[in-house]
Amino acid sequence: MTEHWQIGVDLGGTSFKCGLISPEYKIVARNHAPTHALAGPEQAAERIAEHVRALLKALPVRAQVSALGICSPGPLDPLTGTLIEPPNLGWRDVPFARMVSERVGMPVTLEHDAKAAALGEYHFGAGRGSDAMALIIVGTGIAAGIILNGQVYRGAHNSAGEIGHITVDVDGPICRCGSNGCVEIYASGPGIISAYEYAAHTRVDSAEVIAQAAERGDENARRVFARAGRALGAGMASLAMVMDISTFVMFGGVMQAGAFVLEPTAQALKHYSYQSVGSRARIVLAELGSDAGILGAAWRAAHG
Repeated sequence: MTEHWQIGVDLGGTSFKCGLISPEYKIVARNHAPTHALAGPEQAAERIAEHVRALLKALPVRAQVSALGICSPGPLDPLTGTLIEPPNLGWRDVPFARMVSERVGMPVTLEHDAKAAALGEYHFGAGRGSDAMALIIVGTGIAAGIILNGQVYRGAHNSAGEIGHITVDVDGPICRCGSNGCVEIYASGPGIISAYEYAAHTRVDSAEVIAQAAERGDENARRVFARAGRALGAGMASLAMVMDISTFVMFGGVMQAGAFVLEPTAQALKHYSYQSVGSRARIVLAELGSDAGILGAAWRAAHG
């Protein structure tokens, strides 16, 4: 009897990662390589195909790959498999799923990386058993992948999940999106770094350095993370009130700050939402790390 396996590919601006996935959704072989985005999409599609073919050599007897799923930064169109204009890649209107499909000889799906990671955590990670889950990715930017009753919630134009651009202070600083007082200004990695540098009159190169300072008792670091947590929790409260989210799965470099950011996040979520909504919502850390996108992309390819 033939076993149906999958391959998942996580395409980023710097590198891509490929995983060969068993019917039990275990990654049994993997490889990776630089994306070389500046060299264009054709070479990236060709080199992904080469790495996929290398993984196929690790297939057991009586096994075949029935689906290949790719996740990528957006914006993109998952229905046509087109990369519209992802800033991390610098490509525009590229039919990337078709390009890879032609090279590997099998159907290929394309999914937004945040949504693929949400699918991974929902089915195989910290979101298992939840009816309504949001994966909150807090890094250079802030975004959410929303899963309702097992399905990705996309919105009318595949733009659902931009929690980083919920306004939490109408008179706040101008965000890069053009609005005022967005969650991202206060709770993203760059926002935290900027606030700490202003408060401490020193330069730092990452939010991790600030987290280490908070561990040592640095009050400026702790205040900056507390403010970030309040803004993040307020944004999550809006999402909880509108969509009745029961589980928030937290992912990204800023989460290295642990309780310094998570405790004020949880407090703000409860404070800025109905007690009946906020008190029921769980906040948990992601479990799958960088494998979430690979597993979610593969699941999407297998299930449509």
